[in-house]
Amino acid sequence: MTQESRQTAEQCRDYYNGYQYTASELQALRKRGQAPVYDNHIRRKIDSLCGLERRTRTDPKAYPRNPQDDQTAEAATDSLRYVADQNRFNATRSEVFNDILIEGTGAAEVVVEQKPDGDLMVLVKRIPWDRFFYDPHSRALDFEDALYKGVVIWMDASQAKRDYPGRESAIETTMITGVLGETYDDRPKYTWCDSKRKRVRVVQIHYLHEGEWWVATFTKGGFLVDPVVSPYQDKWGHSACPIIARSGYVDRENDRYGHCKDLIPLQDEINKRRSKALHLMSQRQTFGNKRAISDVKAAKVEMAKPDGHVSINDAAEFGKDFGVLPTGDMAQGQVLMLDQALASMNATGANSALQGKDERAQSGVALQTKIQAGATELEPQTDGLREWTHQVYEAMWMRIRQFWTGEKWVRVTDDERNLKWVGLNKPVTLQDKISQLQPQEQQALIQQLQLQPGDPRLQQVIEVENGISGLDVDIIVDEGPDVATLQSEQFQVLAELASTPQGQQEIPFTSIIKASSLRNKDAILDEIEKRREQNQQAQAQAMEEAKQLGRAEAEADIAKKQAEAQKTAAQTRQIEVDTQVTGLQAMQGMQPIYQ
Repeated sequence: MTQESRQTAEQCRDYYNGYQYTASELQALRKRGQAPVYDNHIRRKIDSLCGLERRTRTDPKAYPRNPQDDQTAEAATDSLRYVADQNRFNATRSEVFNDILIEGTGAAEVVVEQKPDGDLMVLVKRIPWDRFFYDPHSRALDFEDALYKGVVIWMDASQAKRDYPGRESAIETTMITGVLGETYDDRPKYTWCDSKRKRVRVVQIHYLHEGEWWVATFTKGGFLVDPVVSPYQDKWGHSACPIIARSGYVDRENDRYGHCKDLIPLQDEINKRRSKALHLMSQRQTFGNKRAISDVKAAKVEMAKPDGHVSINDAAEFGKDFGVLPTGDMAQGQVLMLDQALASMNATGANSALQGKDERAQSGVALQTKIQAGATELEPQTDGLREWTHQVYEAMWMRIRQFWTGEKWVRVTDDERNLKWVGLNKPVTLQDKISQLQPQEQQALIQQLQLQPGDPRLQQVIEVENGISGLDVDIIVDEGPDVATLQSEQFQVLAELASTPQGQQEIPFTSIIKASSLRNKDAILDEIEKRREQNQQAQAQAMEEAKQLGRAEAEADIAKKQAEAQKTAAQTRQIEVDTQVTGLQAMQGMQPIYQ
């Protein structure tokens, strides 16, 4: 039921890879002597969109649904980013987006595998488009209404026997058969087995049965893993399918396709018109009669040569018995139509302005308008990718919450000298809790509980720090460039705050350096501290000298004031003496009135 859709997907991938002529078309062009010219605009269009996706990679962030889960939600954010980094999810996301644009469907599965050391690791595995199958009656872009989804893989028979012990008979039965197949075939083309390489096709299917998701692994000879209820759960505790898929478009026949399908007709017109115009401009059509040309084939060969020479028989008249038909108008028509096809191709999807390839001189407003127009046309595809990314992050969180039940530590910084870790499901003992209290509170609690050194109650677990088993959060995919670690994101926020007028006054410069990911920031901080101490010592010395100078100036000022006061007092006494002398002299000069 999906054969036609898969054939279209194969054609789209071939066009992207440069195989844009069928075998019959190539044979016809060779017979005609026409070059199979092609200009691969499809690859440039798809690569431009994939490049835009890489420039807008995002990071997840978990937000609490309850006020008391605020601190734990930060641990959820750290966990999601840790899993994404471990799986190199950005690269997987780009590959899935490439499948959506070309074949029309991209998929990945979020599973949990146990490592040799016993650690449970959440894995995000891309499913190649030609290894993914689904319910053909599904109409939703995200396959929400699909009753089954599955993966087809090829395995060596010896490896299959090791991976599925006790099912050797099913594998041997499959190796006996060999039926031709189509899309799912590997090289060479066999449906269930490859007798030359001794490989078998293994199918893992997830299907909905009586309200539960089941999973089974089988080959043509029988089950390799018997059907069981899926071990993965959703946020409600119900079984869930680990395969998350997305399609670009779905038509009314439920056929799925991507952006590449719309570009194929334009690509065909560009190729054929360019090849035809080149053929018309490099070949000549002639007319003549038997009296003018004896060997028509030899004349055609000579006319095709740049320095060819055609011999005309005697008594033949050029233009009457032999001549060249004008085909310039036909070539010019092909060129004009080629220009229109190129204009339509450039206006479809990522336009030249969005790709930064528009060479025409335009105003800033006109250029921005073209960029916005191109981005608006691509928004349905990018929005679909965001939805798929959000679903993957939610599945990651469900696996983390379900399987990371023990204590686990995740790294949140890349600073080799100052590594920081966040503990998940960290048990907190009574002794740990007491150590976090103030000294007065510690003494009061110890006296209240009558604790003694070595008391077994000190090792009792009283709470779990950053417990995520029952945590429910809202996962948001931020619009913006992704960062390597949470430390980088916090540094960006701190740098933005420090750029404000209030931040320039309140946020110390050393705090910005400490939050950065500079490799030699310890040496920089040491140098800043050394210079700060030198400046403080210089300031203290300057202040001491200033104090000494101030004391000297004060003493001199006091001495000066004392001298001036003494001088003033002396002058005052002199005035008093002079006044007294003057008064005595006046009394001596006075004559008594009565004797």
